[in-house]
Amino acid sequence: MKGKLILGCGLVVVAVVVGLLVAGIGPAEATEEVAPEEVVTGFYESYLGYIGEGERTQNPLADRAYRTSEFLSDGFVAEVDALLDSFEGGGYDPFLLAQDVPTSVEVGEAIVSGATAAVPVETSFEGHGLLVTLELVDGEWKIDGVRRAPEMVVRDFYRWYVDAFERDGEMRNPLAEGAYQERPELSAGFKAEIEETLASFDKGGYDPILLAQDVPVEIRVGEAEITGDEAEMTVQLFWGGNPTPSERTVTAKLIDGEWKIAGVEVE
Repeated sequence: MKGKLILGCGLVVVAVVVGLLVAGIGPAEATEEVAPEEVVTGFYESYLGYIGEGERTQNPLADRAYRTSEFLSDGFVAEVDALLDSFEGGGYDPFLLAQDVPTSVEVGEAIVSGATAAVPVETSFEGHGLLVTLELVDGEWKIDGVRRAPEMVVRDFYRWYVDAFERDGEMRNPLAEGAYQERPELSAGFKAEIEETLASFDKGGYDPILLAQDVPVEIRVGEAEITGDEAEMTVQLFWGGNPTPSERTVTAKLIDGEWKIAGVEVE
């Protein structure tokens, strides 16, 4: 079951900030007895608590306060350090995958596989979800990455794909150009399937990503239904002048800690 944490406001923030002003983020120690969901909950509770609200706010990235967190692996801390050092005049929060701070997060059930785990997290931003990955380090669960939720992966890919047909005022074809092969949102298996489908066309054909011949003007991605390491979403495609969408079922699989689009079918 999912438990909603109302953070970033009210008494919760006051209580957390008091304990963190000196100690930094993450005063509690994560152990194997502490479930991955609890580790993720503890981290985001302390992280948003450190930020605070209103006139009493702090910046855990500028302060590098995350370095003291018992919830993060050393490797992930080093990765965040390097990412922040690479930013020039801006960037985003690598723990929230956003530029703004949500008012709440909702932590889902962990998908555990041996010494690794993945925990879905939804923020208060509409359609904004995260996948937090963890590893067992000396018997303790540690967060070692924050990635996009399946809905975000699908939405980001299709937004890029539709926009790729027209760039710099010119019409392009990301299929013919093979641009889709460079996209990290697609699994290797699905890329091979697309390539095989295109090669089978003698004359004409259809788009194996859209399962259509024309490019839609709008795409909407529904909420994912996650079962283990597989997720399914309904994607609605809208064409100009037609208020009724055509629906597709997009399947994503969790591969090496990241959601990848693995297939598209007509509903």
